[in-house]
Amino acid sequence: MKMSRAEQVLKEIEDWEKSYFKIEGTDISLTYQKWINQTYSSLDARWRSKLLTLMDDILFHVQAAIQQTTYEKQTEVSLFTQARIFNEDIHEIKDMKKLTIDQLRFIARKQLAKQRLLSLAQGGLTGVGGPLFTLSDLPLVLAINLRTIQQLAMTYGYDLRKPYEMMFVLKVFHVVSLPRHFQYPAWKDLEKEAESADEEWLFYDGDENIISQAWMQRPLQNITKLFLLTMLRKKLVQGIPLFGIITGATINYRFTRQIAEGAHQFYGKRHLQEKLRR
Repeated sequence: MKMSRAEQVLKEIEDWEKSYFKIEGTDISLTYQKWINQTYSSLDARWRSKLLTLMDDILFHVQAAIQQTTYEKQTEVSLFTQARIFNEDIHEIKDMKKLTIDQLRFIARKQLAKQRLLSLAQGGLTGVGGPLFTLSDLPLVLAINLRTIQQLAMTYGYDLRKPYEMMFVLKVFHVVSLPRHFQYPAWKDLEKEAESADEEWLFYDGDENIISQAWMQRPLQNITKLFLLTMLRKKLVQGIPLFGIITGATINYRFTRQIAEGAHQFYGKRHLQEKLRR
């Protein structure tokens, strides 16, 4: 029996998962991650607990700040404008589910391309140096990548005005930003949670703790990145810290590409599984 287009795309995503999670890190990357983990583990247990709570609070506040800006409404208007090219009957976020999977993926890819360019530019500015760009690097990295996942959620018809979907964005961000060798079990747990979700749920009644100890490698890696950029800024090419700009832009671009790819596949799979269950 011939598969429907939705079943074909779902199989493509499942094939992507097999390939994505099978890849093992290089000796250099594994050694680096081991060093980062040892550095975090060397901290006092009370400090580790405080850092986890702090990062949870930061993510909540960054997400809330993004959604309270006028940019949120502009994004929604832009999304509907693109969607109405394919279907004029799009008036609210849940109407996005009326589009075909190929139409949704097309819109999502356009949005993700813009987010990657934004990340590239922000990383380049961090490479330039200065207290403002350096201190704002981590909050901006979090904001850009949370925004990337928010746009994907909205594209696939998930309304972020529901607390449940807001929390789910944070959980997706946590999973896809974990070091690769920690992602698979967390990915499967999140899939189970998505399967048990009801479309009419308004409030989130699950575990509200987002950040795990494994994820704490990320802010430590960010500190390492900033230290590296500080060193590279001293190497000027005609008075410009070119190596710092290129390195900062490349690191941030690759991180956003990882977030975008993982979140896109996750939301695409969630959408298709819900559609095929109906």
